[in-house]
Amino acid sequence: MAHSRRKFLKHSGILAAGGLLLADTADGIAARVAEDFAASDFTDRYAKLFGDQAVVDSESIELILPEIAEDGAVVPVTIRSELDGIDRLYLLADKNPTPLVAEFELAPVVAVYLTARIKLAESCRVTLIARCDGGLLRCSRWVNVMRGGCGSG
Repeated sequence: MAHSRRKFLKHSGILAAGGLLLADTADGIAARVAEDFAASDFTDRYAKLFGDQAVVDSESIELILPEIAEDGAVVPVTIRSELDGIDRLYLLADKNPTPLVAEFELAPVVAVYLTARIKLAESCRVTLIARCDGGLLRCSRWVNVMRGGCGSG
């Protein structure tokens, strides 16, 4: 019985330590997410995310959006690329109260094909930034929104 109690205490200690480490990491992640997805100006958020890094317009990443969105609360978006080495994607809308619409972290060996629905407050430019092999690639599309999806009308 003593042997299984010792084993139980040892494993409990390991689990407790791991839980504390994960809780600290989760708090850090939550703070970063709260800051990145906070209401702000597009220019400020863009500068905070990318600083003075060079961003190159590219046709190697594809952002598919409707030209006209009837309801800004459910705008379909598809992102795809055949490039190797894409490890992070940022989707931004320049007129949204929260400019960073989505951020995706990917394994660099994964082929990029994502589809989702996003909210747009009004007609605006939607920009996709892909971090690929340390560089930044950009693709943008304009969407006309008939009825805003962020409580703006």
